[in-house]
Amino acid sequence: MKQIGEKLKKLREDNQLSVDELALALGFAKTVIWGYESGKKQVSVSHLEMLADYYKVTVDFLLEREQISDTLDLLNLTDLNSIKLVVDDQPVNQEELAEVTSYLQVKRRLKEEADQLQGRFADLKEG
Repeated sequence: MKQIGEKLKKLREDNQLSVDELALALGFAKTVIWGYESGKKQVSVSHLEMLADYYKVTVDFLLEREQISDTLDLLNLTDLNSIKLVVDDQPVNQEELAEVTSYLQVKRRLKEEADQLQGRFADLKEG
Protein backbone atom coordinates (compact mmCIF):
# COMPACT_ATOMS: atom_id res chain seq x y z
CA MET A 1 0.00 0.00 0.00
CA LYS A 2 2.95 2.30 0.66
CA GLN A 3 4.09 2.21 -3.00
CA ILE A 4 0.72 3.20 -4.41
CA GLY A 5 0.47 5.95 -1.81
CA GLU A 6 3.82 7.36 -2.88
CA LYS A 7 2.75 7.21 -6.51
CA LEU A 8 -0.53 9.00 -5.73
CA LYS A 9 1.28 11.70 -3.78
CA LYS A 10 3.80 12.21 -6.58
CA LEU A 11 1.00 12.50 -9.16
CA ARG A 12 -0.81 15.03 -7.01
CA GLU A 13 2.32 17.08 -6.47
CA ASP A 14 3.36 16.82 -10.13
CA ASN A 15 -0.05 18.25 -11.00
CA GLN A 16 0.48 21.02 -8.43
CA LEU A 17 -2.62 20.08 -6.47
CA SER A 18 -3.18 20.41 -2.77
CA VAL A 19 -4.90 17.64 -0.84
CA ASP A 20 -7.90 19.98 -0.53
CA GLU A 21 -8.08 20.57 -4.29
CA LEU A 22 -7.83 16.88 -5.16
CA ALA A 23 -10.40 15.90 -2.53
CA LEU A 24 -12.80 18.51 -3.85
CA ALA A 25 -12.27 17.52 -7.49
CA LEU A 26 -12.93 13.83 -6.78
CA GLY A 27 -15.53 14.23 -4.04
CA PHE A 28 -13.32 12.45 -1.48
CA ALA A 29 -12.74 13.48 2.10
CA LYS A 30 -9.26 14.94 2.69
CA THR A 31 -8.61 12.20 5.24
CA VAL A 32 -9.14 9.62 2.50
CA ILE A 33 -6.45 11.26 0.33
CA TRP A 34 -4.06 11.46 3.29
CA GLY A 35 -4.77 7.84 4.17
CA TYR A 36 -4.05 6.67 0.64
CA GLU A 37 -0.87 8.74 0.29
CA SER A 38 0.50 7.64 3.66
CA GLY A 39 -0.26 3.99 2.93
CA LYS A 40 -2.46 3.71 6.00
CA LYS A 41 -5.64 3.19 4.01
CA GLN A 42 -6.14 0.73 1.15
CA VAL A 43 -7.42 2.34 -2.05
CA SER A 44 -10.83 0.99 -3.02
CA VAL A 45 -11.33 -0.26 -6.56
CA SER A 46 -13.82 2.49 -7.38
CA HIS A 47 -11.45 5.17 -6.05
CA LEU A 48 -8.54 3.60 -7.94
CA GLU A 49 -10.53 3.93 -11.18
CA MET A 50 -11.49 7.52 -10.38
CA LEU A 51 -7.89 8.46 -9.58
CA ALA A 52 -6.61 6.82 -12.77
CA ASP A 53 -9.22 8.65 -14.85
CA TYR A 54 -8.50 11.95 -13.13
CA TYR A 55 -4.75 11.72 -13.74
CA LYS A 56 -5.25 10.18 -17.21
CA VAL A 57 -3.18 7.10 -16.35
CA THR A 58 -4.05 3.42 -16.21
CA VAL A 59 -4.93 1.50 -13.09
CA ASP A 60 -1.97 -0.75 -13.96
CA PHE A 61 0.29 2.30 -13.84
CA LEU A 62 -0.99 3.17 -10.36
CA LEU A 63 -0.51 -0.41 -9.22
CA GLU A 64 2.92 -0.53 -10.90
CA ARG A 65 1.97 -3.59 -12.87
CA GLU A 66 3.92 -4.34 -15.99
CA GLN A 67 2.20 -3.51 -19.22
CA ILE A 68 1.96 -6.33 -21.71
CA SER A 69 3.08 -4.99 -25.02
CA ASP A 70 1.76 -6.20 -28.33
CA THR A 71 3.49 -5.75 -31.63
CA LEU A 72 1.52 -3.61 -34.03
CA ASP A 73 2.67 -4.15 -37.59
CA LEU A 74 1.64 -1.02 -39.47
CA LEU A 75 2.22 -2.68 -42.84
CA ASN A 76 -0.20 -5.49 -42.08
CA LEU A 77 -2.81 -3.46 -40.22
CA THR A 78 -6.04 -4.30 -41.96
CA ASP A 79 -8.66 -3.02 -39.54
CA LEU A 80 -7.96 0.54 -38.44
CA ASN A 81 -11.21 0.47 -36.46
CA SER A 82 -9.77 -2.09 -34.02
CA ILE A 83 -7.36 0.51 -32.63
CA LYS A 84 -7.45 4.25 -32.19
CA LEU A 85 -4.44 6.09 -33.56
CA VAL A 86 -4.44 9.84 -33.00
CA VAL A 87 -2.12 12.74 -33.73
CA ASP A 88 -2.95 16.16 -32.29
CA ASP A 89 -6.23 14.74 -30.98
CA GLN A 90 -7.30 13.86 -34.54
CA PRO A 91 -7.81 10.26 -35.69
CA VAL A 92 -5.29 8.92 -38.20
CA ASN A 93 -6.94 7.60 -41.36
CA GLN A 94 -5.73 4.77 -43.59
CA GLU A 95 -4.13 7.13 -46.12
CA GLU A 96 -2.15 8.97 -43.42
CA LEU A 97 -1.07 5.66 -41.92
CA ALA A 98 0.24 4.55 -45.32
CA GLU A 99 2.17 7.83 -45.67
CA VAL A 100 3.74 7.47 -42.23
CA THR A 101 4.71 3.88 -42.95
CA SER A 102 6.30 4.83 -46.29
CA TYR A 103 8.16 7.72 -44.67
CA LEU A 104 9.62 5.42 -42.02
CA GLN A 105 10.68 2.86 -44.61
CA VAL A 106 12.44 5.50 -46.72
CA LYS A 107 14.09 7.08 -43.69
CA ARG A 108 15.43 3.71 -42.53
CA ARG A 109 16.78 2.88 -46.00
CA LEU A 110 18.53 6.26 -46.22
CA LYS A 111 20.10 5.71 -42.81
CA GLU A 112 21.34 2.28 -43.85
CA GLU A 113 22.88 3.74 -47.03
CA ALA A 114 24.49 6.59 -45.08
CA ASP A 115 25.95 4.13 -42.59
CA GLN A 116 27.34 2.01 -45.44
CA LEU A 117 28.88 5.06 -47.12
CA GLN A 118 30.37 6.19 -43.84
CA GLY A 119 31.91 2.73 -43.40
CA ARG A 120 33.38 2.81 -46.90
CA PHE A 121 34.76 6.31 -46.32
CA ALA A 122 36.39 5.17 -43.07
CA ASP A 123 37.93 2.21 -44.92
CA LEU A 124 39.34 4.54 -47.60
CA LYS A 125 40.87 6.82 -44.97
CA GLU A 126 42.57 3.87 -43.28
CA GLY A 127 43.81 2.40 -46.54
